[in-house]
Amino acid sequence: MNYFETLQDQESKEAASVGPVPANYSKRIGATVVDILITTLAWMPAVILGVIGFVDGVKEVDSVEKSRILPLTDGEEGEIFWEVARGSWGVAAILGAIAFIWSIWYFGYRQGKTGLTPGKRVAGTKLINIETGTPPGGAKGLGRSIIPSVLGTFTSGMYQLIDYLWPLWDDKNQRITDKMFSTQVVLDQNRKNLKEPQDASVGGQTFAGTIDGSDSLGGLDQGPSGDTPIIS
Repeated sequence: MNYFETLQDQESKEAASVGPVPANYSKRIGATVVDILITTLAWMPAVILGVIGFVDGVKEVDSVEKSRILPLTDGEEGEIFWEVARGSWGVAAILGAIAFIWSIWYFGYRQGKTGLTPGKRVAGTKLINIETGTPPGGAKGLGRSIIPSVLGTFTSGMYQLIDYLWPLWDDKNQRITDKMFSTQVVLDQNRKNLKEPQDASVGGQTFAGTIDGSDSLGGLDQGPSGDTPIIS
């Protein structure tokens, strides 16, 4: 066994003995930002069509009002506006429903099954059941996604604010919702951030490492390129 293989094996044993390492707050915030951006993109078609319908409706009301001697009543304005806007708004409602269902499935159920979201992949973190160390499952993932919104509705958003700030002072870096469902966001120690080692023969001697000369230290928390952490 060469030096690099020995070092990598030693790091793996150390990680296994330490157990899951809670993700720090900056990584969780970074992952959340990425996931919010993706969610925003999913909702964008519905929002754009909604705005188009609104603008077209207002323009039509103004156009009709300018062509009349007497001003329009509120009822007439509403009828004209709705007649023009309902097409765009109908499609926007369908796209919005699709985006909502997709968001709940992707960031709720699927995250529970895999422990990952795009943001967590970028940050090098994952969601686990704190008791088993494995992904918590679709049901818990779904509940973890929905409950904060439901409780936030009844508390004017106060629950969500406290929930997202809670990891700052919690020993296990858990949200309140994480404690409800026995989940935890930890560093993804199984993720390989550096290229696999390859043997290169030079002058009759064999050297282990990557083809670009970088050491194989897969246990480091680095970005996909193996340079520096994407989110510190």
